Amino acid sequence: MTAAAIDVAAVDDHPIILDSIAGWVSGPDSGIRVVATAATVDGLLAGPGRHAHVVLLDLDLGDGTTAERNVAALRAAGLAVLVLAASDNPISVRHAIRAGALGYVLKSEETSEVRAAIKTVAAGKDWISPRLAYIFATDDAPDRPVLSAQETRALQLYATGMAMKSVARRMCISEETAKQYVGRVREKYARAGRAAPTKLDLYYRAVEDGHLPPHP
Repeated sequence: MTAAAIDVAAVDDHPIILDSIAGWVSGPDSGIRVVATAATVDGLLAGPGRHAHVVLLDLDLGDGTTAERNVAALRAAGLAVLVLAASDNPISVRHAIRAGALGYVLKSEETSEVRAAIKTVAAGKDWISPRLAYIFATDDAPDRPVLSAQETRALQLYATGMAMKSVARRMCISEETAKQYVGRVREKYARAGRAAPTKLDLYYRAVEDGHLPPHP
């Protein structure tokens, strides 16, 4: 991906955005080229855009679809999704990440920032700008449990596959204490309506809430 150009497609219901996107993200030596644009996800998938490496997706298309549905449809087609939106609402950010988007960048960002996000997502890595990362981390929505520093650390270690004994050793605590931290995390997610009874469920919750990066 570093040697060849990154093919990018864009979905937005504003013609002015679609008309200018190529000049915005492409450029001399950028390594990025826009291969298709569309006003809807279905329209993009029906054309050459379905073969792009990265899709820039506006969250609010005004066609009656939801962000979750659109991200899921693009991911099902094997496309990496980078949300390019005007909103920095933490709920919108979390919903997009939960649906499978690898990155979220604002339309107000510098061109260099958008290009960096495209290249990162094309490489299968997640991208959240420092500004959005702060918004994400301080989100206090009702369904996002507030975890202590120790609970967060236990979640990060355990959810990525580490055995409880190993979690305890890494945190320099007893195995029983480590179990208590993980148990509290499960209880908080259950109370928030997002139960996580298995280790895989905990992994998904950790990714959805920004405690762990998405898996490529």
